[in-house]
Amino acid sequence: MNRPTPTAAQAEETARRIHAEHIVIDSLAPSFVDEWALTPAMIEIGKALQAQGGSRPAIKKAMAEHLIAQCAQDPETRETYLSYWRRSGVTACNYTLYASGPPDTALDATVASARRAETLMASLGGQVTLATNAAQLEAAHRDGRHAVMYNLQNAEPVGADLGRVEVLHELGVRSMQLTYNLRTRFADGCLETNDGGLSRFGAALIEKMNACRMMVDLSHASANTARDAVAASRTPIVATHTAARALSGHPRGLPDDVLKGIANGGGYAGVVVLPAFILPAEGDGRAEKHGKPRSWATLDTVVDHLQHLVNVMGEDHVGVGTDWGKPYYNALAWTPSMIRPESGSFNWVGWRPQDRFDPNAQTLDLETWDKWPNLTAAMLRRGMAESTVVKIVGANYMRVFREICG
Repeated sequence: MNRPTPTAAQAEETARRIHAEHIVIDSLAPSFVDEWALTPAMIEIGKALQAQGGSRPAIKKAMAEHLIAQCAQDPETRETYLSYWRRSGVTACNYTLYASGPPDTALDATVASARRAETLMASLGGQVTLATNAAQLEAAHRDGRHAVMYNLQNAEPVGADLGRVEVLHELGVRSMQLTYNLRTRFADGCLETNDGGLSRFGAALIEKMNACRMMVDLSHASANTARDAVAASRTPIVATHTAARALSGHPRGLPDDVLKGIANGGGYAGVVVLPAFILPAEGDGRAEKHGKPRSWATLDTVVDHLQHLVNVMGEDHVGVGTDWGKPYYNALAWTPSMIRPESGSFNWVGWRPQDRFDPNAQTLDLETWDKWPNLTAAMLRRGMAESTVVKIVGANYMRVFREICG
C-alpha cells in the first residue's frame, strides 16, 4: 500500500515534533566554534581581514576568538549563539578538531582546537557539553541541553606513535579518519593520484583504534582504502559525511560496494549537503528553477542520496552529516585564492579545479545550519516513513556510537 504524501505544512509539523521528541545527531557538522552563529561584529572582522588579503583560516580564527570572548561576557551574544542551535533542533554534533595541514604540526593544532572548544563550552553556562559516550547524549537530550563529540578528519596527529591514539582518546576524540583527501602514512585519500589503499601501518592503526573504542571513519578515504579498512576492522566502520558516488560521480562519494560493506559490518554512513559532492558534474537542472547557479543543490538532491543509501545499505545504517550550511560563506564573498594556502606553500587540503569545490555554492533551504529541520521535512514529503526518518536523523548514529564508544 502506498503511503499518503504529507502536505508541506504536515511535513513541517511532523519534523518539528521529531526534533523535539528524539535525539537528533549531525554526524559531521560545521564547526560549532567558528562556523555557526554570526554576529554583525564577526562579519565586520571577516570583511576587514578579507580586504587585507587574509586567508580563510585566519578569518575563522579571528571570528572564533571574538565569539568566545563575547559569549563569556555578553548575555545577548550568548543567547544569539544558543538560539541558533535551538533552531536547528539538533541534540548533538560531531565536531572536527583537526582536518588538514602540515603533518608535523597536527598534534599541536588538535590540542589547541580542543582548548578553544572547551573555552566556548565553558562560556555557555552548561548548555553545551562534551559527550564521549551514549549516556551523555541521552542526558543532554533529557535535560534540554546540547552535546558535542570530537572527531579528527585526519590521522596525522598520531604521527609515528600509535600510543597517541590513547592520548587522543583521553582528549575526548571518539572518531578519526585515516586520511583527509591526500595520502598519509596510513592510507590513500580520495583525491590522491594513485589508489594504493591501506598501508600496513594503517592496518595497525585500525587495530589500535578498535582496542581503544574509537570509530574508524572513511569519509575522505579512497575507494581501495575504504575496502581495505572495512576488511581490517573488528568493529563497525562509519563514514560520517559522504555521498553516493553512483549519483554524483564525485570522488568524495563512496561506491556502492563500499557502502554495502559498511552496512554488512553493522556500520553507518551520513550524507553531506555540500553541493559539489552531491550534484553531478554537469548539474542536475533543478537549482536553476529557483534562479540559482547550476552549482547550487536542493533538499531533493540530498534526499536522493539518502534514499540511494537506504536502498543500498538498509534504513538502519544511514544518517546525515551535513558538513555545510556555514553563515560566514553567505556573508562574505570568497575567491579560490582565499581558500587555498598562501602562495608557495603546499595545498594540504587537496582540492583541484576538477573537484568543483565552491564555498559560495549552497543547498537551497539549508543555506545555514539552523535550517536543519527543513531536511527532515523534505524526507517526509518524499514519502519516507516517520520511523525511517527518526533513524536517519539520529538513531542510527546513536546505535553505532553506543556499540563502539560505550
